[in-house]
Amino acid sequence: MVFKSVFKTILLITISSASIMNAQEFTKAGSSAAQFLKIPVGAKAVSMGSAFTSIANDVSALYWNPAGIAKFDRISMNFTNTQWIADMNHNYFGMVLPLDGVSSVGIGVIQFSTGQIENTTILQPKGTGIFYDAEDLAVSVSYARQLIEQVSVGVSAKYVSQRIWNTTAQTVAFDLGILLNTGFHDLKMGFSFQNFGPELTMKGSDLVKTVDLDPNSETNPLVESNLTTQPFSLPTSYRAGISMAIIGNTGMAQISSSTLVVSAEALHLNDNPEHYSVGLEYGFMDVFFLRGGYIFNTDEEGLTLGSGLSFNLGSSVITFDYAYADFGVFDGINVFSLYINP
Repeated sequence: MVFKSVFKTILLITISSASIMNAQEFTKAGSSAAQFLKIPVGAKAVSMGSAFTSIANDVSALYWNPAGIAKFDRISMNFTNTQWIADMNHNYFGMVLPLDGVSSVGIGVIQFSTGQIENTTILQPKGTGIFYDAEDLAVSVSYARQLIEQVSVGVSAKYVSQRIWNTTAQTVAFDLGILLNTGFHDLKMGFSFQNFGPELTMKGSDLVKTVDLDPNSETNPLVESNLTTQPFSLPTSYRAGISMAIIGNTGMAQISSSTLVVSAEALHLNDNPEHYSVGLEYGFMDVFFLRGGYIFNTDEEGLTLGSGLSFNLGSSVITFDYAYADFGVFDGINVFSLYINP
């Protein structure tokens, strides 16, 4: 009865969210702040076309679906570097600490930087010799718990900061994740609601300007003024995914040496059209992995590929993952991840 009640609640939330999404006319392309929060985390997830909300079985679940960390049985860490477009860098660190076998806590840090950019003006379009940079930061704390055998939930609270030159903005945001494991050939459904929180407003010395209130007066003194930017919303999103083991000990075809998992996902953003993605992962002896995926209904994103290598080092498990994501007219994205399970 509890399982049925939880499932009905999840289904109702999904249907209600979908109705709201379809009822809204799409007019807000690129209007949200903190766009770095939309950059995917973890080479495994990226290589599977970002269809990872229902899988959520490594530390990057802190980003995709915090409910996925509920049943971790050992301390786990993840370091990821993403070589983003235009020589920008996206770095991620995550750590999960299991508590009692049915609950865990985690911490995640996302850092995004542009590197040095030369300032230009109308009079000096080739550069002034003065350089600036932009840097974004998000620090999250997560808690997840298995409610019943089939259902886990997780919540994250995060501090979000943006800085460009001497102008900054800060806010807080929250994520909610739900993971449902049906027990049928590892068929799982995942739901994630991301980046809900107050808007961002930029402040700083770059917005302090000197103004002449009366240009026609020779004696009128200049006064200092503070420009105010309009508030910008966070890139809120709704994710719904499903995955299933085709080959493996829990798969439809039980082959002990190989695994094959397929997944699909739908993503709704408040500032972009819906995205849809599919992914798959083939594993051999839980040591070597090949992955692929595709993202639909985007201007530039599409094919994703990747691989992974996992080995034991004493009592620890070390995993290296790599992902490549096509980005249309831009150079492809390279993602490198290191997972440590001591």
